[in-house]
Amino acid sequence: MNCIPKTVALPLAFLCLAGAADSQPRLAFEGLGPVRIGMSETELKKIGFSDPYRSSDWQTDDEYPACHYLANEEDYPGVGLMINDNRLVRIDVGAKAASAKWQTLSGATIGMTETEIAAIYGSWMKMDYHPYLGDSGSYLTLQSGDGRYRMIFETATPDGSGEAFVSSPSRGPNSRKRVTDFRAGLAEPVGYIEGCS
Repeated sequence: MNCIPKTVALPLAFLCLAGAADSQPRLAFEGLGPVRIGMSETELKKIGFSDPYRSSDWQTDDEYPACHYLANEEDYPGVGLMINDNRLVRIDVGAKAASAKWQTLSGATIGMTETEIAAIYGSWMKMDYHPYLGDSGSYLTLQSGDGRYRMIFETATPDGSGEAFVSSPSRGPNSRKRVTDFRAGLAEPVGYIEGCS
C-alpha cells in the first residue's frame, strides 16, 4: 500500500517515510506500545514473550511467582519484563547493543548524556547517587503526578571511573555520564535496585 499518492510533492513523501521509520513503540510510564503495565503473564506469552531464565537455579520454585522476567528478543530485543504475582509491573531496557533502538515518548535513549536527559525533562527530573557506582554514575528519576508510576535512567562514566568526573546531584547533570539502561512501570518495582534479586 502506498503511503501517499504519486502526485504529491517529494517533501511530503519524505515526511511520510520519516513517520514510518518512527513507528517503533516508545517507553512510557504505563507501557511500551501494546505491552502494558498490569497485563497478565498469559497475555504477554500470547504476544511472544517467554521466560528464558526459568531453568536456571537462581530462584526457588517458591520465589518464582513473586518475581521473574520475560523476554522476546525477536520483537523486543534488549527489553525485560518484570512479572510480580502474574502481572507486568516493570519494563527494563537493558545495557545490550540491541537496546539502543528503544526510546521514551520524549526521545530519551541509551547513550544520551545526563545533560541531554535534563534538557528533555527539565525540573521534572530528579537526580540521585547511583547505589553502586558512587561518583561515576547517577539515577535520573521521573515520577507521574499521582506518584503511581516511575521511570529511572541509570548513568555511568564511559570508563566506570568517577575520579575525573566527580559530580553530585547538587552540582547537576554531568555531560560525561551517559545513560546505560532505563526502566519504567509501577513506582515500587521500578525502584528495586537489583531487579528480582
